[in-house]
Amino acid sequence: MRLVTWNCCHGKVAAKSPPVLALAPDVLVMQECARPGDADGRWVWAGENPNHGIGVWARPEYRMEALPPLPGVPRYAIPVQVSGPHPFLLIAVWAMNEPEHPYVRALIRALELYRPWIEAQPTVVMGDFNANAIWNRSRPGARDHAYLVRLLGELGLVSSYHRFTDEEFGRETQPTLYLLRNERKPYHIDYCYIPEAWAASLTSVSVGGYAEWAAWSDHRPLVVDLAD
Repeated sequence: MRLVTWNCCHGKVAAKSPPVLALAPDVLVMQECARPGDADGRWVWAGENPNHGIGVWARPEYRMEALPPLPGVPRYAIPVQVSGPHPFLLIAVWAMNEPEHPYVRALIRALELYRPWIEAQPTVVMGDFNANAIWNRSRPGARDHAYLVRLLGELGLVSSYHRFTDEEFGRETQPTLYLLRNERKPYHIDYCYIPEAWAASLTSVSVGGYAEWAAWSDHRPLVVDLAD
């Protein structure tokens, strides 16, 4: 099974999806895309602005059901039930700057609310977290990236990238974002968390290169492969 997440940096699905679909994902999460047209029936999409939302795509072998978000869940942590060869709950993420819960704190709040769902079945949390350990706060108990990692660990989830590469949080060698498309401003802020029980099945985790994706977005796709 191949899982992919990519922030396309604005645009219509028909224009932006071809290069990432060429990676042959089984399940794809794409942030900042416009609402797909009626002909794009393989997509689940959520957003308040029809030109700027989050989409989930799956191969025909997989069936997706968009679940109604729980009350109080900040934008965007979209629950999608995925059924097929490897059924799981997907929390598709695009962490936003919410007034009460900015960025990483928004995702933390969402996971706290979805905790019973996550504990009930295998779950993948995947997307643009807008977070990295380099922005952790020194204050004990701060709801920062370190807090998020601990929470995900309590939920039995591990970062596929860090488990496969054995790199430390905050010392990632493969950036997923080049701020303002500047190669000198690299950050790793996109993640795919999988159940601990799946980690032994990881066969490859990679990030798209700077040059090959520069014309498409400031982000690079994160590609996670698991053996059947």
